[in-house]
Amino acid sequence: MQNFDEFMDVVKRIRRECPWDSVQTHESLKSCLINEANEVLEGIDRLEQTHDSENLCEELGDVLFQVALHSVIAEEEGLFTIEDVIAGISSKMKFRHPKIFSPQDKEAAELSWEELKKREKEEKHKIR
Repeated sequence: MQNFDEFMDVVKRIRRECPWDSVQTHESLKSCLINEANEVLEGIDRLEQTHDSENLCEELGDVLFQVALHSVIAEEEGLFTIEDVIAGISSKMKFRHPKIFSPQDKEAAELSWEELKKREKEEKHKIR
């Protein structure tokens, strides 16, 4: 079993050494991300119809590769790292699930998903 750091080493090596991947940009990869996301949707349908979990697993891996590749490009550009992506989504999910991560905050725990998203955006604007 490979761990995440080994996976990221693979992505970075592909980015450095593959003639095609090494010249890609966020913009040039947009269609790839859309295609991979659509293949995940097809994989979900296939799972429902034929119980083929291998296909969905493979397609989710392809989306993960896209996320990793975009993160490597962003790191090269000095924008952010995959660690920043992970920290950001972890923080967001904790904020949006107060019943799990902050059950003592009764007010937040009563808010709907949409209300939590609105509160999150308001707090982001306060910081900026």
